[in-house]
Amino acid sequence: YFATDWLPEGTPRQALPVVFDLETLYAQLLAPLLPYPPRLGESLQAQVDRMAEIERVKRELERCEARLAKEKQFNRKVAMNAEKRELNGQLKDLTRYF
Repeated sequence: YFATDWLPEGTPRQALPVVFDLETLYAQLLAPLLPYPPRLGESLQAQVDRMAEIERVKRELERCEARLAKEKQFNRKVAMNAEKRELNGQLKDLTRYF
């Protein structure tokens, strides 16, 4: 689900882009709403799937950080830090622009 803040009433409206199919229209309408830029040649569905995967990895990273803060045993903290590094790598790969 993508959304923005409400705009003031006097804000000028932008014209709809001139396109030949609905997929391109949706892609151009959603482009400013997506938090990360699309990759070269990436379809709209692939962009939306990648944004969902980014959100999933972010939630998992937050859970991992919370578990790490609560954990007392050093050996478990080492394993959780390795998991955290892996999740950070996944997030970096997903947000990278090619």
